[in-house]
Amino acid sequence: MADAVSLELPARRMLGVSLVLAASFVIFAAIEWMTIAGLFSHRVEDVFDLTFLVFQGFWALGWSVGVLLLGTLTVLFAFYSESARLEAGKLVHIPRLGPLKILIDYDLAKVSNARLERSGNDPNMVHVRFDYGGSDTSLGNAMPRADAQRIVDAITSAGRFAPLSVRSQRVAQPTIVDAPTPNPPEPKGLPAESLPLTAASALMLIAANLVPVAGVLIFGWDLGNIMLLYWAESGVIAFYTAIKIAIVAKLGAIAAVPFFIGHFGGFMAGHFLLIYGLFLRNTDLQAMGPGGALRAMFIPIWGSIAVLFISHGVSFYTNFLGENEYEGATVKGLMTAPYQRIVVMHLTLIFGGWIILLFGMPVGALVVLVLLKTAADLHAHRSEHVRVRVNGKR
Repeated sequence: MADAVSLELPARRMLGVSLVLAASFVIFAAIEWMTIAGLFSHRVEDVFDLTFLVFQGFWALGWSVGVLLLGTLTVLFAFYSESARLEAGKLVHIPRLGPLKILIDYDLAKVSNARLERSGNDPNMVHVRFDYGGSDTSLGNAMPRADAQRIVDAITSAGRFAPLSVRSQRVAQPTIVDAPTPNPPEPKGLPAESLPLTAASALMLIAANLVPVAGVLIFGWDLGNIMLLYWAESGVIAFYTAIKIAIVAKLGAIAAVPFFIGHFGGFMAGHFLLIYGLFLRNTDLQAMGPGGALRAMFIPIWGSIAVLFISHGVSFYTNFLGENEYEGATVKGLMTAPYQRIVVMHLTLIFGGWIILLFGMPVGALVVLVLLKTAADLHAHRSEHVRVRVNGKR
């Protein structure tokens, strides 16, 4: 840049920070290695063993994000450097972490009291400091007094020649104020409205949730089948949530998606153990071994799982993509949304399931439980996809 004036800053090493990060990386990586090694030596004799193995796998996946982050920061801080320049009425400070650089712009018209401050016991080593926006700011590391004075002189001199239009903002100027005119009334919108019952995703959700009713009345499903189906629905929700996070996080999805899969997968494994222990475990399943037991549990409900997968896919396509919901979505909000929806719903189901077990699982009670879950699911779905109408337009 032809008009830029470079300011020579002393080399600033982050060796201490890099060593701390490196030590943390070694500790985290060792834990990761021991966990993964334990996965291959873990004996699987029943469904409990298999579920615990899956839980450890998801835990290792989530933990690996931290290991990757610490390793990356270790390398970046090992190659830390910084530079500064004066250009176009600005002081530009550029810290670098390896190939990454951060541009920090200071408006020279707002920089004041550029000065030297002694560093430690050596009177010849000083810091360059200045006031900016009411804050005390430093530039670079400790440096010889002569070098620091040259930087202060350059900043002070450049500040005197900052664009007049910028510096004049610091001086109050008389202005002619016109008589206030009333603002035109803003269009009044109708209150926020939940997703209508006739929406494609709402109708598909109702249809998918009524499939278990047919399972109870026609195929003789019991409480265990219903609980397992709704547990599987949590996995379907997680699948589409991972896609949403990938869309919203963009490049950050490299870390965000594995982290979400890791912690939500661990939650799913723990939830499955609860469902299995309370409503599914019996002598016949234990005799089949883990593979046979899983087949016996999931084959009767695989069609319903497919319908739920399609239902949530319709919602994803029509609402998240079609209604541009991704524009206002955040990674944090997307990660927490499945828990908010699932935890309350499944606590209700488990409590209702205990009551049904007390009465010997009558068919009518199972149907009522399915209908209650459908109503709760529909309410959560409609509240999640709120639409606002303004002047009758959606």
